Amino acid sequence: MDTIDFLMHRRSIRKYKKDLVPWDNIVSVINCALNAPIAGNIFNVKFIVIRDPDGITEIAKACHDQMWMTTAPVLIAIVGEPEHQQRYYGARGEKLYTMQNCAACAMSIISAAESLGLGSCWVGSFDEDKLVSCLGLPEEVNVHAIISLGFADEEPHAPPKQWFKAAVYLEKWWAGRKVPGYGYYSENVMKVTKDAGNAIKKLSKHILGKKEETEGMHHREKRVDEER
Repeated sequence: MDTIDFLMHRRSIRKYKKDLVPWDNIVSVINCALNAPIAGNIFNVKFIVIRDPDGITEIAKACHDQMWMTTAPVLIAIVGEPEHQQRYYGARGEKLYTMQNCAACAMSIISAAESLGLGSCWVGSFDEDKLVSCLGLPEEVNVHAIISLGFADEEPHAPPKQWFKAAVYLEKWWAGRKVPGYGYYSENVMKVTKDAGNAIKKLSKHILGKKEETEGMHHREKRVDEER
């Protein structure tokens, strides 16, 4: 399976087997995050690896009681240090670039995990004050995501995703197509309706052709009888 297949078939996993994740796998996914695109190459992201069951339980509670997280053998907290970016890029570095850096690292971890046969889930819903307490964080840093990691014990169905034509414009906003799309379902309903209409027309022509052929045959047989 190549990179595109990994990305297309990736699913968020919320149920894991009890098998432990090898340490070299954890090192590999974090090394991939260390090579993620970073604004100005000023790396202001840190990772906290949590494997202690009690620690995982505390973090699950801090994530608004998402207790499914306790089935994961590993959690990785992605933490940003906004001051490092602020020195070079001001408020934009502090807020936007730090957030982008952490998101790039999160996606690198998830993609690398998928390639290693591991399941993962990006958790962004949490009580930050509680997480700060759980992880012992200083005031100058903040948590951007928790990534659960482990061997999947479920095969979630693919949820509906946005259709390419409904999500992409060419050159400018709302440009590149004659009829504007209003979402995945409306575009596909239009396509299915059109296909059904074409199928009905084709079937009607086929039935009409058969009817004309039958009538023609009866007409020829009548002429033969008359000429006898």
